[in-house]
Amino acid sequence: DLSSLRDSLAQLPQLVGALPENDFFTRLAQALRPDPAIHALLAAAILPEPSVVLREGGVIADGYSAELDELRAIQQNCGQFLIEMETRERERTGIASLRVEYNRVAGFFIEITNSYLDQVPDDYRRRQTMKNAERFVTPELRAFEDKALSAQERALALEKSLFEALLEKLQAHLAELRLAAQAVATVD
Repeated sequence: DLSSLRDSLAQLPQLVGALPENDFFTRLAQALRPDPAIHALLAAAILPEPSVVLREGGVIADGYSAELDELRAIQQNCGQFLIEMETRERERTGIASLRVEYNRVAGFFIEITNSYLDQVPDDYRRRQTMKNAERFVTPELRAFEDKALSAQERALALEKSLFEALLEKLQAHLAELRLAAQAVATVD
């Protein structure tokens, strides 16, 4: 509904320009000029093709909320983070066989084969012992794990909250929007 409202508001200037010039249509044209900030807000807040169901996400536009953008980036770029961390940790530790991975049982971890255990940095914390390797976590990896595992849930909750806040902002313009809708109906 909000994307339709946004698209309709974008068409109003063109409609006003097409109206004949007489007293009746001049009065209607005034109602067809709602505050441009309403359209700007909707254009910034709602995706061009939003999801039909809010609870699935995909309604709020990228760039509207830095926090939502960060949560979406975590969801979409998790693999890239692991690759970058693995490269960084290999350089830092000098352990060429070091791997940064994720599985559903152990979560996120740094795996080091037993032959390199003497090179493990002090900030690594043992998470799991394997037959030929040890799995570790670091404060950075643990923080990322907390973010990554809850990112989708938090993004959906934040998106719902942003949507509700948007509806509250639009409440202040409800009378103006009703007048514009009535004027469009009259022109039609």
